[in-house]
Amino acid sequence: ESKIRLVPNISQVELRWSSTHLLLSMLPLPLHYGNLLLKDFGSSQTVTFQSLRPRLMNLLIGALQNETDSTNTQMLLGGLLFCVQDATAHEEANQVTQPASTGQDNANMTYSNLLCSDEESPRWLRREKSHSLSSESDWDPFGADGLDSANALFVRSIYLVCHRLISSWKTDMHVSLAALEVLSGLARIRQPQQDSLECRRAVKWICDFVVYQCQRPPPFHSRDLHSTIVAAFQCLTTWLMAHPLLLQDKECVHYVLEVVELGISGSKSQPKVSDVPLLKAEKELKPSSLRVKDAAEAALSCMMDHVGYFPKLAGPETLSSLLDEEALLKFGHPDLAMPVPEAVGKHFRYFVTQNSAIVAILEENLGNDQGALPTVTLLVRVPFGRHAWTMQLRHLPRHKSGARSTVANPGRPMPQYDPPLHNHPPPSYFPETTADIPTCEIDKSIPDPTSSTLTREEAQMLGFLDQQAKMEKSVCRRWEDAMWQPGASSPSTDCKAPSVCQEFQTARLFLSHLGFLWDDTSKGSSSNGQPLMALDQNQPGFYAALEALDNISSRTNDTVFIFYVKEGQSTAAEILGNVASSRNVHPQFLEFLRSLGWPVDVGMHTGWTGHVSTSWRVTSGDFNIADLPADHGGSLYSGHHQVLYWSDVLSEVVFVVPSPKSLPKDVLSGEVTLRPKADSCSERTSTIVGPSDDAGSAAPLEVNAGEKARAMSLNLDAGEGVTRPARSRPARSAHVTSAEVKVLVVWLESFEDALSFPLGDLLPATNTGQESLCGRGSERDVFVIFVHALQSGLFRIKVQSRGTKTTQALPLVDGMVVSRRVLGVLIRQTAINLCRRRRLEAEMCPPPHVRRRMKIQEIANKFQVHQMQPQLYQQLFKNTH
Repeated sequence: ESKIRLVPNISQVELRWSSTHLLLSMLPLPLHYGNLLLKDFGSSQTVTFQSLRPRLMNLLIGALQNETDSTNTQMLLGGLLFCVQDATAHEEANQVTQPASTGQDNANMTYSNLLCSDEESPRWLRREKSHSLSSESDWDPFGADGLDSANALFVRSIYLVCHRLISSWKTDMHVSLAALEVLSGLARIRQPQQDSLECRRAVKWICDFVVYQCQRPPPFHSRDLHSTIVAAFQCLTTWLMAHPLLLQDKECVHYVLEVVELGISGSKSQPKVSDVPLLKAEKELKPSSLRVKDAAEAALSCMMDHVGYFPKLAGPETLSSLLDEEALLKFGHPDLAMPVPEAVGKHFRYFVTQNSAIVAILEENLGNDQGALPTVTLLVRVPFGRHAWTMQLRHLPRHKSGARSTVANPGRPMPQYDPPLHNHPPPSYFPETTADIPTCEIDKSIPDPTSSTLTREEAQMLGFLDQQAKMEKSVCRRWEDAMWQPGASSPSTDCKAPSVCQEFQTARLFLSHLGFLWDDTSKGSSSNGQPLMALDQNQPGFYAALEALDNISSRTNDTVFIFYVKEGQSTAAEILGNVASSRNVHPQFLEFLRSLGWPVDVGMHTGWTGHVSTSWRVTSGDFNIADLPADHGGSLYSGHHQVLYWSDVLSEVVFVVPSPKSLPKDVLSGEVTLRPKADSCSERTSTIVGPSDDAGSAAPLEVNAGEKARAMSLNLDAGEGVTRPARSRPARSAHVTSAEVKVLVVWLESFEDALSFPLGDLLPATNTGQESLCGRGSERDVFVIFVHALQSGLFRIKVQSRGTKTTQALPLVDGMVVSRRVLGVLIRQTAINLCRRRRLEAEMCPPPHVRRRMKIQEIANKFQVHQMQPQLYQQLFKNTH
């Protein structure tokens, strides 16, 4: 920069920003044009687009190593992730064989010692200390070793991003979030020959980043800092889910569990290897914040429940069991009609344990020939989903349950029929020698028991004794008579085992075996002392509360709306009508839609469908393909029949292509006045096109007068409503849901039509049913991604938003040019990252498992049975059937 002469009013940051834009527009050219010749006016050598790829990659990596501006760094990170994904997709399409990766090859790749996370790194993270930062900047990832491959770029990207993240980017919130998004994107890239060593290094670096952020002094702790920690835990979960083999490495598991412990408790049990481990009961629970604690708990839950087991047999559409009370009851009662919830619920017993789990216990067999074994079926609702378990009380394993004892009968001695002679002398009250002792006057003070002069009480007691003696003699006579009856048991009859018990109180057995029942008289009330509380299922609203809990997903849900704009169109009716036929859209538009996700039928889908009225329903309807339109340009995925769906263990995203049917009836009939045509997207939203010299990301260049930028609070009532009347501002910000973050993808035939895109007129077609949960939406919470198909086969991206400082999500950046191979993947990742950043920015946006936990606690407080411990035991012993 010292050699460049600049005009005084031109900032070097702005110059590098413009240069970065040009670089991002050239990144897809080498793989797109391949060996197409270029005319180099400076030399006579033959130059092809493919030969320019090493120069572009070195330029990109060198810029990332030396860039200091936050906005420029985020743009370069988006370009780096695009290059890795594009190279991987290109090699997969052309079936390029990756070179064999050996230990010697990895040793030849010159990595700086600064790439190591700390001095206490394990053996597989240590590198030689003889290299400097200058040697790293001169390193050629496509040098003489012949590693011109996606795998080489993948490895280099992990080292570069992780090193910069833990060294110079860790104090910049926005660059840290961008780097974590890049690492999450790299985790999802499937390499044909990928060494697990690189994955372990990435996980270790992410853990070191969390440790550094959590251990910063208290004055540095802020909401922004905690947002980076939450994003780091999400990134860590993505790596573990994408690479389940990491859990087979003991050292990797140790680092992950250690950082999870740090997030939950605020400290490590063993900070150094030489320290004595501190037991959990002796630690003080002081997490950095509740958000960090919740993020660490979510990472631990995914690690225990889903790593290596996702997707499950039910598919990626759900993390919970599809069985509910009605479905379980139908196994034992196949002829059961569709009853009301109250009729189904009377077969179950409901309890709440530890104030965080609702357990429904069914004590009936499920009708699958389980025999006479005690059987109990549980439907457990916890913060991370709903799970069904069936258990049997067995004293032998299944493979031994049919075995019989082979021990021979040792026999028994012959019975003796001679009855023994019983001599019952009359009882003596005193020894015989007492009769020889002479009496005296004092002996007369004690009355003689055999005296005839008895009191009334003594006579009554003697009567009781005579009555009892007669009854016992009668019983003995009857027993002796029955012994000699035909067929009766005799002294020669062998003992037989009693018949198996056919009636059990399996709920009591289960709760006792798991330790929920014990006698502790020191505890006063069930709500304060006992870990188990019974719920009153007869109260009104109990089953509605359970249904509301089941409708809270354990993952985040987002919706992306896709529009197609033909050249010159600027009205909502024209734009929505384009997707009615495939003749009205670009030939690659439908291919682009199919790359976003897989189609699911709204009536049979068990996950998020884009609208709350049809989401998270366990249905068994029939799918009739005749109801689907034969020719469409994307209107099939309008949400009436099908939607495009994609999900992982953390989030669900649905892609909806609105059609004219998506508009409300009052809008179609003209009862609601739409915004004038001049009120277009360009006048209300601003393009992220300006560099920033501070720590914030790109700020909007144009903001309407009178509107103040939001800092960390939500302004849900800003902007004009479309169909709903005005409402007063709430006292506190409502919980942020996907309805507050509208993500629109607009396919443009003419790039100039982005200036006249009727955003306000199309917002009524983007209803998800969640708007009433968070108040009226605002156009400032709308993000628009314009996609323009170039004649060369590449696609130009334009990103517009009216967001706050954290809304520049990766990998797509305004002005970027991408290839056809990865367009759908980049759009999907950008939409997910946009919504995640918006949730990190919001003040009142608890994660899904926290909202489920709060609902469980609400149900427990409202429907618990206030009773003492003896009353709970008495209720368990009652026969409920």
